[in-house]
Amino acid sequence: MKKYVALSLLAMTALGVVASHLDVEHHDDSYLLQVDGVLVDVHGHVSAAFNRATRRCDSIAQSLPGDPFSDARVPVVEKAISGYSPPDSHRLKLRQLLFSGPWVLAEVEFAELQPAVIVLEQTANGLAVYQASIWSGSTRPWVAGPWIRRYLRQSAPQVPSALWACYDPTPALFDLH
Repeated sequence: MKKYVALSLLAMTALGVVASHLDVEHHDDSYLLQVDGVLVDVHGHVSAAFNRATRRCDSIAQSLPGDPFSDARVPVVEKAISGYSPPDSHRLKLRQLLFSGPWVLAEVEFAELQPAVIVLEQTANGLAVYQASIWSGSTRPWVAGPWIRRYLRQSAPQVPSALWACYDPTPALFDLH
């Protein structure tokens, strides 16, 4: 067999094998790669990696799990969130807080409700949930960070972009089945 024929057959076989394991699926105004029946958010993984490489978080104050949450603003944040949809919102656990000027981004776990990311704003009347800018629920099969950031950016465009960029969801918190 001639060399070019063998190479052509090898290339066609390789493409056939790859094509039998991969598919692209349109879902929720975007596309997912399906690898042997498992959905993969390639765009989400690339977006998350790009975000980590390019963000600047110098202007963002952050409190993470394990920190003592000693910031005086923490009880005010808890009070604003727990008063938003009582009584289910009363039993909450703050997972992380990010502060930028009058803006607060809070990742919260509830006893009775699904976990949420909530945008709050400091106004003359105190701290309040900003125009229902809340993400709650599962992001599956999407990568949580880009999916949540995009949703909240659309619902609260006035919030500084550094606040969105510096938010990384707690692993598996929004990967509900």
